Amino acid sequence: MNTKERLVFLIAALACLCAPGRAEPPRGRPATRPADRIRPFLEAIRTSEDYRTVMRAYARATGIDRNNVQLHRAYVRRMLAMGLPQIAYYAAQKLIAIDAADGMAWGLAGYMQARKGQLVDAFTSTIRAIEKIPEDPSVQHNAGQLVGWYDVDPSLPRVPDSARRTLAQMRTRLTQHPIFARAYKTIVQAYTKQKTGAAGLAAQLAAAEAQADAARQMARDIDRRLRDLNDEIEYRNRLIDQLWRELRHYYGGGTYRDGDGTVIVTTPGRYYRREMLERIRQEEQAVEALRLKLRQARREGEGVLGEMARKQAELQRLRDRFRREAARIEREFRWDPPAVDGKVVAEREGLPPTTRPSSVKLPVDPESAAAHRLDLARMYLRHDMSEKAIDMLGAIVKQYGATAAGKQARLLLSALRPAE
Repeated sequence: MNTKERLVFLIAALACLCAPGRAEPPRGRPATRPADRIRPFLEAIRTSEDYRTVMRAYARATGIDRNNVQLHRAYVRRMLAMGLPQIAYYAAQKLIAIDAADGMAWGLAGYMQARKGQLVDAFTSTIRAIEKIPEDPSVQHNAGQLVGWYDVDPSLPRVPDSARRTLAQMRTRLTQHPIFARAYKTIVQAYTKQKTGAAGLAAQLAAAEAQADAARQMARDIDRRLRDLNDEIEYRNRLIDQLWRELRHYYGGGTYRDGDGTVIVTTPGRYYRREMLERIRQEEQAVEALRLKLRQARREGEGVLGEMARKQAELQRLRDRFRREAARIEREFRWDPPAVDGKVVAEREGLPPTTRPSSVKLPVDPESAAAHRLDLARMYLRHDMSEKAIDMLGAIVKQYGATAAGKQARLLLSALRPAE
């Protein structure tokens, strides 16, 4: 049988495998359920001290069952206990999508949103969290800060109606918790202080802006005067040049011929020459006076520009101070990740030290391992590497024969290497 005939037979065999009622009866032990397959990885997640091992175990377990609530919950708890809430954020979002009643997942989501400055989303998530786990000290603290922000922030944040209704129902109970009350009071006082300081700074800022505007207007006026003076000087210089040309060509002596060819000699008109020279002297004196005014205006302009620079620097200093005062309220917020078994672990600045990967071995899931090798064998077949595919299929049948992938490998192997 050539390669093409074998591939045709292989496709027919796969169709038989997928058809209902034609599957090969189970041999050996039956395949385990996803929950049973995930159990060793759950144990690794709960007990390992290496965060990379926890991440690898979580990745392998999600490849078996992405919607296992215990898996996501164990991963979130473990990462919170390690001080790595940012790594567990995706798992928390997935857990919320699967089980919206999980308060720890809501608390972690609210914490991460608050860290990113998304206070409206953080408010909604934290209210949902404190509704589910009202005794968690971190959630109480974060909720106190967010409720204080919601009550006194001048921008009047708009939050979902469901969160507002939940807060209205729980507010009386929440105010009885010392942690919530203390966090709420801290934020309200910070906003009150900022509002008082901002009022004084706003008045100073308005006065500085008015002074800077006046200095800029003076600079514009002087610039306009300088332009007008330069234009006037340029005009009078052109006029002087024109008068000199007229004096030279029209009022000077010379000869010319009349119609008969007679040469006529003329003498300059002294009266008109004196008049023209006097006018030229007057224009030159006017130009000197304009140049004097120009120098005075330039000196005045330099002083105005210096004053304008000082006013603008003062204005910028007040603006920077205003921004710092506005940002100071953000430093009053201190966000805490949810507690695990009553203990709050602060978020780490960096990743913790790890052990070498070779020192930690994860359990092997036969179904996943067999499926991975079966995919590799199929890739060999697609690239006309039948010998490698046969060796791979034989190894799958030998090591993982009781799995679903092992049964498919046995069928493929029989199609590629039929009994003689």
